[in-house]
Amino acid sequence: MSPARTCYLGLSLFSVLSLLGTGCSRLPLSLGERIEKAVTIRPQAVKEARPYFNARWSKNLDPEASTGNMPIGVQEPLVHEGVVFVGANSGEMNAYALDDGRLLWSEKDNSTYHTGPVPYQDQILYGTVQGRLVSRHRSTGELKYEIDLGAAIESKIVVAEGRGLVQLRNHQLFCLDIETGKILWAYRRSVPYQTTIQRASTPVVQDNRVYVGFADGQAAAFSLEDGLLLWERRLSSGQKFVDVDTDPLLYMNQLYMGSHAGQYTVMEPQSGNVLYQMPYTVTRRAQVWNDQLLMGTTTGEVILMARDFREVKKINLKSAVTSVRAWRDVIVAATVSGHLYALNPESFEIIETHHLGHAYSAVFGELKVEGDRLIVLSSRGRLYTF
Repeated sequence: MSPARTCYLGLSLFSVLSLLGTGCSRLPLSLGERIEKAVTIRPQAVKEARPYFNARWSKNLDPEASTGNMPIGVQEPLVHEGVVFVGANSGEMNAYALDDGRLLWSEKDNSTYHTGPVPYQDQILYGTVQGRLVSRHRSTGELKYEIDLGAAIESKIVVAEGRGLVQLRNHQLFCLDIETGKILWAYRRSVPYQTTIQRASTPVVQDNRVYVGFADGQAAAFSLEDGLLLWERRLSSGQKFVDVDTDPLLYMNQLYMGSHAGQYTVMEPQSGNVLYQMPYTVTRRAQVWNDQLLMGTTTGEVILMARDFREVKKINLKSAVTSVRAWRDVIVAATVSGHLYALNPESFEIIETHHLGHAYSAVFGELKVEGDRLIVLSSRGRLYTF
């Protein structure tokens, strides 16, 4: 240590000791007491307040993988009656207690998943990448039935009128008896494109009609009873990635659907006639919040839109938004960069930011909200409950 440095430290310690020894009505401190008191006075680190993204519990569902063969998960959890059901990249379906993360049951499927489970009475239903539709008792995980549909199941199963509807990787739409798994009808789309996105539109059912999008850029409506094609409408054109994968939304007697290569489109449900096209590419179906539409775009925008298609609020998060939800007293958005954002619902200003911890983390499924809990599954197989 240089003499100047030594002198500076000495003066600093002398100054501290002098201050500690003056201005007191009691007897002067001994030299040892002065040094002890000076040493114990240290600046305390200020802890960052995290009122929103403070994990109550988390799970690592990522299997061991060799370097360069990193599994990426695109599935999502289901939260139902105090239980979190989620498929792991290692090939099993797990059930955890929402309150404390305690494992309730785990069953091997020996396959990965593209989507999440859905509840039906005392069951959960889900599909696997190997093409099996699985029904399990939600309390025990006991298998009720399992059906091989022949191709990866890429949409969630929709239950309506005792029937289950699901779309496959080979562009087939199946309608099954939900109690037995018996196939009632099927429709296969001829898709001329060699490259399509590995995700399929989840059907929506209303008034005995099934609405769904396909990988060739078409939206269509079918009869729930017999699978009769009622109408089809092209929403996107191009050479690749024209998939109509945004899940349909029925709101105010209008049908909202979108493509990865086109605009978010508003249609008349009975005829499929286009009423309006918004200048956004929407990755997930919009959420209805306070009688307005809340949506995220592939260019990183979170938009709140009035029923007359007027922008009420907007912010750009600089990375494609994969899911948006209202949670507690904020708006939460997830992006492909692996960030979660808590936004002020009045101003859309960023209140808090949280990164999911890995360079390749993202949220490709949907954020789930149950009461005051936010449940998030990252593409690296980390399950968080905030």
